[in-house]
Amino acid sequence: MRTISERARKFHDEHPICDMLGINLNHPRFLLDDVDLGLQRDDTFRADFPKLARWGIRLTVAKGGVSLLNDDYREMWSRQPERRPGRDSEPMFLSMALPNPTQVALAVLDRFLLQVEGNPERVFLLRTAEDLDRIGNDPRLAVLLAANRSDWFGDSPGVLRQFARMGLRMITLGQATRELGWDPSNETRSGGRLTQLGVRMIAEMNRLGILIDLAHSNDPCALDAIEISVSPVVDTHSVPRALADDPRAIPDEVMRALAAKGGVLGIMPPISRPAASAAYESLQPAEVATTLSYVRYAVDVMGINAVGIGTHFNTATMPALTDALLDDGFSEADAAAILGGNFLRVLRTVLP
Repeated sequence: MRTISERARKFHDEHPICDMLGINLNHPRFLLDDVDLGLQRDDTFRADFPKLARWGIRLTVAKGGVSLLNDDYREMWSRQPERRPGRDSEPMFLSMALPNPTQVALAVLDRFLLQVEGNPERVFLLRTAEDLDRIGNDPRLAVLLAANRSDWFGDSPGVLRQFARMGLRMITLGQATRELGWDPSNETRSGGRLTQLGVRMIAEMNRLGILIDLAHSNDPCALDAIEISVSPVVDTHSVPRALADDPRAIPDEVMRALAAKGGVLGIMPPISRPAASAAYESLQPAEVATTLSYVRYAVDVMGINAVGIGTHFNTATMPALTDALLDDGFSEADAAAILGGNFLRVLRTVLP
């Protein structure tokens, strides 16, 4: 938001605010333009390191994965009104050879890690539970590195371990196609739970301290993963299916199972984004009201300690959502839990 209320600013100063899904590393602004996150851009709602600090965010999730945009897409992207010039950096791939999924995931995450390494005064990579103690004391933004899909590690625990050594700390199971270990939300015909390989990989993620995200899992796989995982799991960005006619929304059964095992649901605010990725001037009251109805419903079903916020790469809305929660009657303690405390609790349990 261009303006932040003094109440929201004070609240964010006093409480650790976390966006469970804040930076999209698969967006063409990273893959093609390599936008400089250390440079504040006030002409767009999209996050950069200075704006995240201005919004009072203490921790955000940056998620990438297998996403390959070729030269044909580059030409199309160059004509889009939301495009902002990036840095004059080398392309991610130097030839027309087809990279495999592991190469692509490595290249995508490397591009972001170069930005983290280039801004040591602004950000640090969250790797361990001990690193959580720095939040609130260290003025820098904490970043949790995440990936989606599993085609990049396939059936290899060793590849998964290598990414964990690099600092990867969260994986969204599946995305939009059937994978070796599990099914996504749009695969409903199989009716299947996790495969044997999926069970083995869940165990490896638990051992490595990698947080499991069910945001794109179908219901049988989500329930199975919750039961099998020895650590709490999360759904970083979803909404209650009882209130939203969306197959990717989360049903009450999964919500209750998630809460029973100590997990958290990140409510994804249904906030319309400005045209051409412009900066927000204000939020639509009806959309804020719908967001609050989702939060209230999730709290009723799961309890106050199982609900968070995952903006789906729309962190600019967080200060306004803080005001909305307080205006809606949430206590300071309950709002602080929803806006960050619950997610931090899960991370303290899961991280190595």
